[in-house]
Order: sequence, then structure tokens, then C-alpha cells
Amino acid sequence: MTETKQISLNREQQEVLTLLKEIDVICRKNGITYFLSPRLTWSAVTGKPFPSNSLNAAVFMKLQDMERFRSITEENLPDGRALESMRNNKRFPGLFLRYENKNTLCFRLYEGRNFRYPGIGIDIIPLRAKNSSRKVRKWDQRMETGWIQICDSAKNEIDLYKFVCGCGIRLMSIAGREKLGKKIYDRLCRNQKAESAKTYFLCRSRTSIYTFPADIFREAKEAVLEGTPFLIPADDVRYLSLVYGSRYAYRNIGDTEPSMSVMVSTRVGCEDFLKEAGSLKRLVKARRRQFLMENFIDRKKEYFDWCWKYAKFCGSRKQMSFVYLDKKDYICNLWQNRDLVRLERVFRPFRRMMNQCLDENEVFEPDKEILEIYLNYLKETGNQKFLKQIEACQKAEKR
Repeated sequence: MTETKQISLNREQQEVLTLLKEIDVICRKNGITYFLSPRLTWSAVTGKPFPSNSLNAAVFMKLQDMERFRSITEENLPDGRALESMRNNKRFPGLFLRYENKNTLCFRLYEGRNFRYPGIGIDIIPLRAKNSSRKVRKWDQRMETGWIQICDSAKNEIDLYKFVCGCGIRLMSIAGREKLGKKIYDRLCRNQKAESAKTYFLCRSRTSIYTFPADIFREAKEAVLEGTPFLIPADDVRYLSLVYGSRYAYRNIGDTEPSMSVMVSTRVGCEDFLKEAGSLKRLVKARRRQFLMENFIDRKKEYFDWCWKYAKFCGSRKQMSFVYLDKKDYICNLWQNRDLVRLERVFRPFRRMMNQCLDENEVFEPDKEILEIYLNYLKETGNQKFLKQIEACQKAEKR
């Protein structure tokens, strides 16, 4: 394995590294265990370059450790730093912390004002344990989903479940959205029982949930990243293999470039930018309309592509039907003589077409008699599994 070291870091990377060092100092001083995210761990273990995208910086903590970090850091925040969460920001989009430098800018137009201080920052993401009570877990999930839904970032993608959860949270927030945010945050932290956890869940969104065995995060060890020791899971091989595969050391894991709607700068403070820019509501609304329109166009394109593929599939199915109708007498003769060897050769294209039809929840039936012979042939050869799939699809079509 060849090691490739990055000679110098740009301003954004240096800022991210500085914030990581500050988090490391706070954690070591107070006996809090943290773990670098898989992307940062991969760079530290393999000696590959530091991530170039500042949005990829994150550390993991067990939820109780994250709460300890919050309570300790909020009391003694250094100058120019901010620690945001659902407890102090009524628009904060989820159960995690964001440690930020207020003297920089990292403003995401598509999220509006989710962060009070939109500077370059490190996301501190909790490792969650499954609560023993299913009812409590479901209720917590609905409350968190609803809270995320009423934030700006979740309005771009919505389904019925999110809409219902969001309506419930809006009703509950009539008494005060700030109080509700604190209540949901405290409830989620209180209901996490990680002492006997066998599995940890890492939730980046409702559809993006990673699962890790708890023993991976039982112990931590040091790894050097850009000349500074940080903490990573002791079983780093297993940790990285679960995320990137067993050959993670030989992979070329690039960084996704931030979109044009993200403004990043180390020369402009976020507070100064917001004062000079004034109200950004019009800009954010225009960006959201454009985003929704692009999503609508993409969905429409996917639908038309599906229609075109289905039309070509119907044409090939029709052509195959003509082929087997021409062979009908020959197939009937083979079946009467129980010539299963030749029938197997004749039915090979039939089987391929049947598989394609089953993928579309349909049955390939060039002729009732030919289909009946094929089903009897499957019984004769003992292919019960495929036979049941066809019969189940036939029943579904009759409904």
C-alpha cells in the first residue's frame, strides 16, 4: 500500500482540523470518548489526504457522552465559537450537535436558517441504542421525524408519514417552539439506554440508517491525522470494512464537491455576512422552488424512461409469442412423448421471458395451451419454486 500525504491544507481544511483539535482537547480533559467518522478514520489509517470538503467533517459519540459534551462546552465556549443543538435553536434540524467557528461562513441556501451561526463546523452525531419499549421508540421516532419536517431542510422531500408527523409537531409547538425543541431533545437523550446495547444505530436521515455492532465502540485507540493524534474505534478494520468494504485500504474514496448553493469562506464571519446580506428569504424561497422543480422534472423523466422501457418489453414479448405459436404443434408433440430433454431446450427463451414478465408482475402467456404445458413441465421436472411464483402472479392478476 502506497501512502500519499497531502503537502498543504487549504484554509477550509485547516479550519476543520482546528475544530477537531478543540473537540479532542475538551473530550480528553473531561474523560469523554469520541470517534472520528469513517471518512476521517480512513484518512488517518491509510495515510490518504485529508477530506477536501468541509461538509464531510464529523465525529461520533455515544448519546450520553454527547450530552455531557454539550453541557460542559456550553458553559465555557471559547471566543468565536458556537455549539448549536435543538436545545438552543428552534430551527435546528435533528438530534446532533454542531460545533462552529462564527468567524467563518458555510451558508447553505437550500436549508435557509437552520443554523443560527452558519459557519464552518463539525457535526457531532450520536450513536443510538434501541429502546427496550417498542411504544416509546415509535413515539420518539414520530416526534423526531415531525421536528425535522418542520425545519427548512426537510421541506424539500416529503411523504405522507413525514407530513402527518410534521402536522402533529406544529400543533404541539403552539405553546412555544423553543420549549418543544428542548423537550424532544431531553426525551430522546433520556430514553436511550446504551449500557446493555448490542447494536448502535447512526441516523443521518429516515432513509439513511447505519448499523454497527456495539463492541466496535467498546474501546478507542489513537490514530494520527495530519500530525495530530485523534481517537478512532480500536477495531478500526471492522469499522471501516462495514462502511467501505474489506478492501477499503485500496479504494479511492473521493470527496463530493459542495453544490453551487453552498457558500464557504474563511475570510468572512457568518454574523457579518448575515448583517450585510439582510433578509435572505426571497433567495432561499427561489432556491427551494428551483429545487422542487428539478425534482419534479427528474421524476417525470424517470416515468417517461420507464414507459419507454415497458413499451420495448411489450414488443419483445409479442415477438416471442409469435415464435412459440409457430412451434405450438412441435411443443405439443414433445409433451405427449414426454421428451423433457428437448422441451428444456425449447423452453429456455420462454423461461427468460417469463422472468422478465414476473419482474413486471405479469405472466408470459403466448397461448393458454402452451402455458399449461410449461406449468406441467415444471411440475414434471420438480421446479416447484418457480411454479409457485407463476401461480402467485396469476392469482394477483385475477384480482
